[in-house]
Amino acid sequence: MRLVAWNANFNLKKRSLERNVDLLREFSPDVIVLSETAAPATNNPSNALWCGSGDPGLAVIPDQGWELKPDPANGHALPLMAGFRVCGRSTFGLLAIWPAPEKNSGATYHEILMAALEHYSRLLTSGRAVMAGDFNSNTRVSSQRYTHPRFVAAAESRGLVSVYHARSGEQHGNESLATYRHQYSPAHTFHIDYCFASLPIANSANLRIANDDKWASRSDHYPLILDVDDSLLWAK
Repeated sequence: MRLVAWNANFNLKKRSLERNVDLLREFSPDVIVLSETAAPATNNPSNALWCGSGDPGLAVIPDQGWELKPDPANGHALPLMAGFRVCGRSTFGLLAIWPAPEKNSGATYHEILMAALEHYSRLLTSGRAVMAGDFNSNTRVSSQRYTHPRFVAAAESRGLVSVYHARSGEQHGNESLATYRHQYSPAHTFHIDYCFASLPIANSANLRIANDDKWASRSDHYPLILDVDDSLLWAK
């Protein structure tokens, strides 16, 4: 199973959701998690499941042969997050998230992430789950020096760890690869996009960051490509 997560930077790159999906086809994804993207076209040719009240929003797109079954908790979730049971050759739980606070809500990225862990606790503690998207959180951000470690600890208490950190051995805040360039500046880079996963998945999965020049020109975020052997997921 291959999952691709990407913040498409709609605020500066006014591409359609369908164009973003076309760009990501080069990775042959089974499931796409798109943050900061336009809403689907009226006829929704990509079969995207949309989470948002207007542009930009969050979308999850399954490839042919895969189905997204919405989690019951979606009905009372905070905006810009949605849980699914992903079914295809195998099956697993997925929480797609982009913690962009609503205007005048006063909520912080950290508060939204912690609320997501609590609200989707049943899905995330199922033993075969992935939480993916632009988390807007890293220890290197001065205001998140203490909150990001609290989020990581809370995720670990639910059996979830960042695949990048599990496989690289690097510590949060000391990443050798960035996923985001603030205002496209190479001098202000952060690792704020993640695929957190249940330990059986994270310890054997592969994750790479598409940080070449082509993708650098398309967004201030780089795509994350998560590869998981189907044997690590539940049988269909």
